[in-house]
Formats: sequence, C-alpha cells, structure tokens
Amino acid sequence: MKQERFTSIHKTFNYTPGSIFTNQWSNLAFGIGMIVVPAIWPFGLRIRRLHILSPAVLSTIFIIGGIVLLIFTWLAMRKARALIREGAMITVDGNRVTYPTVKSGRVEYDTFSISDIEYIKYDEKESQCKVSLPDRYLVFEIPYFDSWEQYEEFRALLG
Repeated sequence: MKQERFTSIHKTFNYTPGSIFTNQWSNLAFGIGMIVVPAIWPFGLRIRRLHILSPAVLSTIFIIGGIVLLIFTWLAMRKARALIREGAMITVDGNRVTYPTVKSGRVEYDTFSISDIEYIKYDEKESQCKVSLPDRYLVFEIPYFDSWEQYEEFRALLG
C-alpha cells in the first residue's frame, strides 16, 4: 500500500498598506465636498414648484453626512497607521489563519480555521476580499498585500 505524504502549509504574507491614505482619497474628497459645497452654496430640493427640502435642511443633511464620512475615513486611516507601525503579517499555518486586527490603536492577532469559511467574495469595486465565518465577517484590503500575486496566493490557500 502506497503512503501519501502530508505536506504542511506554512506561509506568511505582509499585510501593511503603503500609506495611511491607501483607499482613502475618494472618501476624503467626498467628505470634504459634502461639507464645503452646501456651506458655500446652499441648495434645496424641489419638484416644479413644490419644495421638498429647504436649502437649510438639505445642507444640514449633507454636512452631517460629510462629517460622518470623514470620521469613518479617519478611523480607517488610524487602523492603517497601526498596521504600518507594527509591520502586520498574515500567517497561514496548515488549516489555521492568523490575521491582524486593530483594537484601541494596537495590533492584536486573531485566528480562524480555513474549514470554517462559509464563502469568500472578492469585491473589485472596493478592492476587498470578504470572508464569511459562522461567527464573524472579515474584510481583507487587497492593496495592503505586497502585490496582486501575494493576494492571489493567499486567496488560493483559503480555498
């Protein structure tokens, strides 16, 4: 009887963005635009002669939305800064994947089993790889990998 040899997989991937602005330029531009444009030139919403929203109300909605978008962008940039500072890595060791998470400005490592993955979705528009697990949903930013080939290798190991 022929015995098959089991080969253990142990691979490490660099998971640090090149800059804290990676994937953030459009969010910054839209957030600032949503604040500045209505503040300088308030405009309302109407259909023919019926005023749906006054300039003050619509401008307030846009300004609040811009502030919220800038807060989320700032949090993402803070996460990127922590990953850069710590030199974050993703490790695939057999069936276990160890990945970095940022909590309170510090990088901590968490793990999951490849066999627990329910599905993987590549979102080209957002440049993200979304992994669904039974108890959580993970998002890996593709530009944080060293290269597209590194990401493809990581994705191939996930299944």
